[in-house]
Formats: sequence, structure tokens, C-alpha cells
Amino acid sequence: MASIIAYTEIRHAAITAASRFALAEARRVADDLGATVYALLALGPTTPDELTALAGEIGTAGADRILCCADEALQGQSLDATHGPLLAAVAERLKPILVLFPEGETSTELARPLADRMGAAFLPCSALEIQAANDLEPAQVFVRCLHDDHGEEGVVRLSEIGRPVVVTLRAGTASPALGEPASEMEMLSYPAPPLKNS
Repeated sequence: MASIIAYTEIRHAAITAASRFALAEARRVADDLGATVYALLALGPTTPDELTALAGEIGTAGADRILCCADEALQGQSLDATHGPLLAAVAERLKPILVLFPEGETSTELARPLADRMGAAFLPCSALEIQAANDLEPAQVFVRCLHDDHGEEGVVRLSEIGRPVVVTLRAGTASPALGEPASEMEMLSYPAPPLKNS
């Protein structure tokens, strides 16, 4: 089954609005493509109670599975030097078709280096659009992306790229409950061992 990874930011022990939107978009795309949505958390040391609360919130936002690494090395600002090895290890094992980052400081630091490591296309994205499946064609996902600094947009069909895609996604309004609160959480050690396929 295809994999979609949504990098999930946590602020003040809760999922950010931008990450909630990215997870909702991952869920929407996954439902049409028959893919599994993995929420990836990279946190400093965290208590079991905090992890349980986060798992419920992230599952409800749309994740099928949660991959979490809670280590002192990941405390503070998200940097490629500290977070890049974890992202690369997860991407190597899951071989995702799509990796979503909420647009912002974290995506600026992490998304493009991950795309380079994966040999993936990198697209700053303003929206994901889905063309539903019909009798002749399977569902198609289109990325509405920014082409230049003047704000001009273009539309790219994911299936035409021929390799994984890493996108930074502008925040929008997500549905409040798209999944189940009891998502499976797998704890990873830093930087990250190989994952079990599911």
C-alpha cells in the first residue's frame, strides 16, 4: 500500500493548526488513492500521558499511524542537522509517494533537504486537488504550486512526476474530525532504526 507522510508540528503540547490542515489533506488524498497516512512527530522528551493525548488528537486529525521520536536531540528548533537523519530514515523505509510539511519555519528548514535526500520533487504548494476516479481512470492528485516569487501558480499531476513529491502546504481550514482517536503510535529511537512495514 502507498504511504503518505505528514510532518506534524507540536506547540504547547498540542498539534498546530497548520499541521492539522496538512493531516486533513493527507487523509483526503489517501482516501482517494488507497494510501496509509503516517503522522511523523519529532519531539524533545515527552511523558506517556502527553503522548497519549497527542495520539488521540492526531488520529482524529486523520492519521492512520503515528511515528514518534522523543529525544533530547530533537528539543528546540527543527533543524536539518538534528531532524534530517530521522526524516531520511523514515522516508527510506516507507518510500512515500507524498510528504507534506505545513508551510512555515520548519518546512523551510526540513522539506527541501529531505527532497534532495530522497531524490524527490520539491513543490511549494498552495493546494492539493483531487480528480475522483471514474470507469476509465483511477483517482488523480494535482498539486497547485507556486512557480515563482510573483505568486504565479501552476498545476502539476503527481502521477506525471514519476518520483516521490515533497510539498510545503499553505494552511487552510481543516475538518475537525476526519479519523479515529485511537491511532497506532510507534516509538522510534534517535535517529531512527528501520521501521516495520504495515
